[in-house]
Amino acid sequence: MRRLTPWMLATALVAPSVAHADPFRPSMADQVKLGQDEAAKIARTEPLLKDNDPRVIELRAIGDRLVANIPPALMRDKPWKFQFNIIDKNEINAFALPGGPIYFYSGLLNKMKTKDEVAGVLGHEIVHIVNQHWASQYADNMKRRMGLLIVLNIIRAGDTVFDIASVGDALYSLGYSRRHEEESDRIGYDIMVAAGYNPVGMAETFELLASQGNGGAPEFLRTHPDSKRRADNIRKRIAEDSRRLPARQARDARALAAGGTTLPKDGERIPPARRGG
Repeated sequence: MRRLTPWMLATALVAPSVAHADPFRPSMADQVKLGQDEAAKIARTEPLLKDNDPRVIELRAIGDRLVANIPPALMRDKPWKFQFNIIDKNEINAFALPGGPIYFYSGLLNKMKTKDEVAGVLGHEIVHIVNQHWASQYADNMKRRMGLLIVLNIIRAGDTVFDIASVGDALYSLGYSRRHEEESDRIGYDIMVAAGYNPVGMAETFELLASQGNGGAPEFLRTHPDSKRRADNIRKRIAEDSRRLPARQARDARALAAGGTTLPKDGERIPPARRGG
C-alpha cells in the first residue's frame, strides 16, 4: 500500500471541500461591520476634525472622486461604505479599516503640498479595501497559527471559524503582504490617473515618508517599509507611461491655512516635478 505523506493527506482532505468558502475569511458584510464598529470607537476616543473643517472638506472631495473612478468590476455588488476623516494629531500616519473607513492624521496631511499626494495615499488605501486585503491576511494568519491539517479538517467539516467579536485587536496588528502592497500601489496608480490626479504625488508621498524614517511609517508601509524603493518603482512606471498624465493640483488654500501653512505671495506651492526616476 502506498504510504500517505503529510502533503498527500492534506490534498486528500481538501479535495471534497474545494467548493466551500474559506471559514477563516471574514465575509464582506463582516468586514463592513468591523469597520463601522471601529469607526464608532474612533469617533468617541480620537480628536477628529469637524465636518466643516476645510481639510476634511478637501479630503472627502478627493476621496469621493477616487471612489467614483474605481473600476466597475471591483465595485459590482460590493457593500463598501467609504468614509474619509482626519485625526487631529501630529503623526505621520494614515490607515484604512475593513469595509470602507479611511483616516488621515493631520500631521501627515499638513506636510502635503498637492492634492495628488493626498490622492496617492487614498488611492492605495482604497485598493486595500476593495480587494479585501485585510480579510485575506487575517485568514492566512489564522491558518498559519492553527496548522494546515487542522484547518483542512475544519474546512471539510464545514464549520465557520471567524468570530467578529474576537478580532478587534487584529484590525491593527496585521500587516499586509508584499503582494498586497504592490497590488495597492499598482491599482491605486491607475485609479489616481483615471480620477485626474498625477501619480507623481504617490511617489512624492513615499519620498516624504522615507525622509521621516521608518518609525513614522503609516500602516500601509509597516511590514515593508522600504518607501524609497517604492517611490523609485512608481517613478519608473511614470517614465514608461505613454499616457498624457493629468496636471498636478495644488491643495486648497483654505485647507492649507487651516493646517497652519501659508501660501507664498504668488500662490504657487507645487515644486518642480520629475516625470520619472
